[in-house]
Amino acid sequence: MKFFRNGFTPEKKFHHLCLSEKTTKFRQILKPRLNFLAGFTLIELLITIAIISIIAGIGGVAFNKELPHYKLRGDTRTVASSLLMTRMKATSTGLQYAIEFDLDANPQKYVLQQGNASSGSTSWADQPYQRKLSVTVSIAQVTDDGGAKTSGTARVICNPNGSSGTGQVFLGSVADGYKVILTPATGRVQTIKGW
Repeated sequence: MKFFRNGFTPEKKFHHLCLSEKTTKFRQILKPRLNFLAGFTLIELLITIAIISIIAGIGGVAFNKELPHYKLRGDTRTVASSLLMTRMKATSTGLQYAIEFDLDANPQKYVLQQGNASSGSTSWADQPYQRKLSVTVSIAQVTDDGGAKTSGTARVICNPNGSSGTGQVFLGSVADGYKVILTPATGRVQTIKGW
C-alpha cells in the first residue's frame, strides 16, 4: 500500500478530496447567507433606537394630554352607574336611598346612604359604598332638592317607586365636561357631554 507524505492512502486521499470539494461548494452556497447572519452595525442599531425613541416620545406626550379626559369620562360613568344602583336599591328595599356628594373633600367623594322611610326620610345612614373621584377630576356643581351647590354636601334622593328628587351633577369644566342628569319623574339617568 502506497502512502502519501501527509499519511493518506490513495483511497483516503480520494475521499478527503471529495469531502473538501463538497465543503467548498457548500461554503460558496452559504457565503451570502453567512454575511446576512453576521449581525447589525452600530449605526443601524443607533438609528433604530433613535426612531423608536421618537415614536415613544410622541406617543407619551399624546397619552399624557388625553389622560385627564379619560379619567373624567371614567368618573362620569362611575357617578351615573352609582345613581342607577341607588335607584335599584330604593326600589328593591322599599326605602329611600341617596348619594351624598362631599364637594369640599380633596379629592371629592360621594357615599351611598339609606333613609329611614319610604318617603320624607329624616335620618340617613351611610352604607359601605363610597367612591372618590380622580385627583384631576372635580365636580363643579350638584343640583339637588335644595338647589345648586358648589360646596358643602349635596344629596340626590331616589324613591322606592322609581322616581327621584332633583339631581344634576356637573363634572369637569364648561370647555371639557359632562353632566349627569337624574329625571325626577322616572329616575332615568342620562349622561350628556358638555354643560
